[in-house]
Amino acid sequence: MVQSIRNRFVEIGRIGRPRGLEGVVRFMPNHNFADDLFDRADLFYMKNERTDLVPSRIESVHVETKRNQQTFFVKFDMIANRTDAETAQNKAVFIKADLFDEVVEPEENDEESFFGYIIKYDGEEFGKVLDVLKNPAHPILEVKHGSGTILIPMVDEYIDDTDHENGIISCINLDQLTES
Repeated sequence: MVQSIRNRFVEIGRIGRPRGLEGVVRFMPNHNFADDLFDRADLFYMKNERTDLVPSRIESVHVETKRNQQTFFVKFDMIANRTDAETAQNKAVFIKADLFDEVVEPEENDEESFFGYIIKYDGEEFGKVLDVLKNPAHPILEVKHGSGTILIPMVDEYIDDTDHENGIISCINLDQLTES
């Protein structure tokens, strides 16, 4: 059975603007990227003009940190000069999915692990977690409550305790979210 590109490769980011004349580009990571991925993997893939995935190795990586934000400047072997870098701008960078699974360790408290947890409020069952919405500030729980759903931000204002062993999240102040 032939696997599709979605099953065999994982996008880890995109090529940004060129820096200098030697083919160094800014790398813009996405949510799949781990800070040490460039150290732990050596073969990456980019699409060429015909949309074929072409393997590429990293020659060098330079990381700059400003205001708690990291910026990656990368020299790929298939980008030789500024013209190549300008051509590669906005192209996606991929890694093989099996290698991605090996080098990227899942977080211990991955938001996806909350699916199916029971929400307790005032000692009683309030609802069940249907989904975890990713949000730049904090995850948000989508909870089945009564005949509808309610969104609960995963912040100290509403989450009192999380019991991973029993799959229970104890909440406080939910009346603030349910009042009309």
